[in-house]
Amino acid sequence: MEDKIVELRKKLIKIVENNKGGFSNEEVVLISQELDRLILEMQKKKRSRN
Repeated sequence: MEDKIVELRKKLIKIVENNKGGFSNEEVVLISQELDRLILEMQKKKRSRN
């Protein structure tokens, strides 16, 4: 899961850097939402282990 998060972060940065629409770009929003979901899922798993 961490690899997927890193991959999506890199993709998000690349899109923002190359796109004049910045953070309002639809693809940026979708990737950001997916990142949020994965990060929350990872945090929940880490908490349940403790």
